[in-house]
Amino acid sequence: MSTAELQASDWRGIFEGRRAVPPHSQSSRLAAAAGQSQAFRLVLKQVDGLQPKQSEEGKASDYQLRVSLFDSEHQHFFGRTWKSEPHPSRLSNRHTTVQFNEVVYFHTPLCWSSVVAVVELVSLSSRTDSSQNATGAGFGLMQLFSRGPDSEPPHGEGRLSLYHGTPRVLLHPSLRDPLQMNAVLSVMEGTQLLYSLQPHPALTPAMHLIPPNILLSAHHPIPGVLPPTDSTADALRRPRLLPDVPCALERVDVSLAPSTEVFEADLLQMLNYDRHITNPHCSSETISQMMCY
Repeated sequence: MSTAELQASDWRGIFEGRRAVPPHSQSSRLAAAAGQSQAFRLVLKQVDGLQPKQSEEGKASDYQLRVSLFDSEHQHFFGRTWKSEPHPSRLSNRHTTVQFNEVVYFHTPLCWSSVVAVVELVSLSSRTDSSQNATGAGFGLMQLFSRGPDSEPPHGEGRLSLYHGTPRVLLHPSLRDPLQMNAVLSVMEGTQLLYSLQPHPALTPAMHLIPPNILLSAHHPIPGVLPPTDSTADALRRPRLLPDVPCALERVDVSLAPSTEVFEADLLQMLNYDRHITNPHCSSETISQMMCY
């Protein structure tokens, strides 16, 4: 592979890893009228109570958490799925515990009760080709914002119960209110995720450097944010910004190809060519009039 091909591949990988699904169009319009985003800090601590059959008894399994934002009113996933690092499981008292202790930061203007965080627990196993096989081990719906129109967002510690199955069930037409799914889905008895969620106003000065609705790890590098000086590797707990550097751009030329004029000229040429083949009595003036309509 040549250097140019390698660079193109690197950029393609970076682009694929940075893609995000926009919110529903109606939610986007309401968010534009709502005003500024609010920042939050989510700590995913541990999963307790996995049954031996769920944790593959007799085998040391690694687990991963995946978090996505979901608009239950429009049954629409948006943003980008965040993935934790793999963490080993620990068996005690015939139940399995998985310690995560991972911190997630995000900001969003969509502070409505219909917007929830979908947390999926994934079991990781190694394949013969050294890659990993990911198998869903349950999921839960985390209420991020209170149902009252003027109430404060929930904060503090909480326990999230997990359901059997896959989060894709949320897209089923019959599940319009995913927060009332106990009658439809089966709860994983005794299995819960311990977490804490708090507003994080310290992130406000750095929000212009972070896209909205994107979940980021504490150790995720952010251009424009200085690395932490302590051993926590958490640059977003109290973000320190790089100083502003003024610059000036001169003679910026933007070329949009193909332009509308070029497109119309090419289309007219092709139509004129087809005219000579199919209808030689049709004039070029007629073709131009047809394009205007």
